[in-house]
Amino acid sequence: MSIGPILRRLLDEERLFELPSLFTGYETARTMIVSPDILRAVSLPFPADRKRAERLGEFRRWLDSFSEGGQITVAEDPREKPPLAMMARVEPVAAGFFSIRVTDPEYTPGIRSLGGFSKKDEFIALTWDLRENIELFDDEVAIVQTAWTGLFGNETPYSGEHLDDYLSNAVPV
Repeated sequence: MSIGPILRRLLDEERLFELPSLFTGYETARTMIVSPDILRAVSLPFPADRKRAERLGEFRRWLDSFSEGGQITVAEDPREKPPLAMMARVEPVAAGFFSIRVTDPEYTPGIRSLGGFSKKDEFIALTWDLRENIELFDDEVAIVQTAWTGLFGNETPYSGEHLDDYLSNAVPV
């Protein structure tokens, strides 16, 4: 079985959710699929704690920008991630997972979310955490790999040879 039918089943069962843009709804250039945990984190209303709400709002803004086809800067080398990288491959690269790098607001360490592509311009974000809560990034990668296997079995994330195989309007950094 390919990843497409599995993904449709997971969406029907509400184990994953297509995240509509707050601005354009479902008519978007790309598709963002999220776990229930991420959906709760980025759905309104945000928490009363202003700083946490601002951070989660930036996370949601990032996800909406992705869906709306905004330019995404991508660090293809997991050991070289310039501060302006909005996404980055994670090790092991062959496994096909990427990190979403939310770096705003600037006064915070940011948020990281991990997942993989199901096809070009369709990303499945499965995990997230405040950057300061992530002690060992390798542990986060293991968590997303386990989550992926729990949902998709032996189906691996979509892979390509070039950045353009994954994303339109992407720039390597």
